[in-house]
Parts: sequence; structure tokens; C-alpha cells
Amino acid sequence: MNGGNMARPEFTIEYTAERNRVTTLFRLILAIPHLIIENIGSQLAQVLGFFQWWVILFTGGRNEQLWKLQNVWLGYAARVFSYQSLMFDKWPNIGVGPNGEPTSYSFQYEKSARRLSNFFRLIWVIPAAIVAIFVMIMAVVVTLLSWLIILFTGKHPRGLFDAVLKVHRYMVHLNSYVLLMTDDYPKYGS
Repeated sequence: MNGGNMARPEFTIEYTAERNRVTTLFRLILAIPHLIIENIGSQLAQVLGFFQWWVILFTGGRNEQLWKLQNVWLGYAARVFSYQSLMFDKWPNIGVGPNGEPTSYSFQYEKSARRLSNFFRLIWVIPAAIVAIFVMIMAVVVTLLSWLIILFTGKHPRGLFDAVLKVHRYMVHLNSYVLLMTDDYPKYGS
């Protein structure tokens, strides 16, 4: 919990300097099955967000079952995008939770929701989405640089890892806000 007692997702990845050059070379190909499943899950999470919007509007609270389904997707998506962006080498588990991936994801359900924030969510998220565009561009550049460095040295520089981890945390928080899972506004770097 943070700022005003609002729930927000927590996501971290254990840093490992030594990296597998072969799986790094073919990472985009290896990630394809996960990206397909994640995309389907993303569409479902968005539909659930639409229903959640109505639930919050009429009841002033989140539906826990809708939230839990979205939360499963959010945790999986965080692992998939982390794998794709070279944050770890172990092929992610297809399913609800990690199976040995060096990630940690937690998010506590909070029933209460602000109706006004919910009603105008797609407008209020615009500044955070603009920030997301810039940080994602930075993350792509840093990931490409990491890819080259890992291929040549077999090591992932800590500074590049930390920069992309910060982007992943922001995107998890942004997604949870867009999907009405929290009223805590996403801030880059927090």
C-alpha cells in the first residue's frame, strides 16, 4: 500500500549478470508463443476492465472476481515482457504463476474505488500514457544495446538492467490503472 492507502502492484526481477548468449540471440523468436498468449489475455483483461468500469460506477467498489482475472494476466504479462526484453534467461511458465523465473509480482485487492476517477479514467490516463510512449522508446533502445552487449560479453550490464526494470514497473502500474484495478495514479520512478 502507498499514498493514501491505495493498492498498487509490486514487480521486481532478480538481477543476474551472466547471460545465455544463444537464448539472447533468438529471444524474439522464443518469446512468440508467450506474446500470442499474452495478447489474447490482454484483450480479455480489457473486456473485464469494461465490465469493471460499470461495476465501479454503480457500486463504488471493484468486483473481486474480475480483478483477480485481470491480476493473473497482469502478472503473466509482466513476466513475458521481462523475458522478451532480456531481463532473464529462463523461459517463462505459461500459466498463472512463475515457475522458477527470477521475478516477484504481488498486488493486493482493494474493493473501494473512486467513482469519479473511474468515470474519467481514459481521459486522466493520457499524461501517464504519453510518459509511457517515451519510456518505452528508451526501453527498446536500451534493450537493443543490452542485446548486443550480452551477445559479445555474455553479461548484462547492471545499469541497463535497472533502467529497463524501472520501465517494467511503470508499465505494470500503468496497466493496473487503465484496467481500473487501482486508483493510484502511475508515476515513473516511484
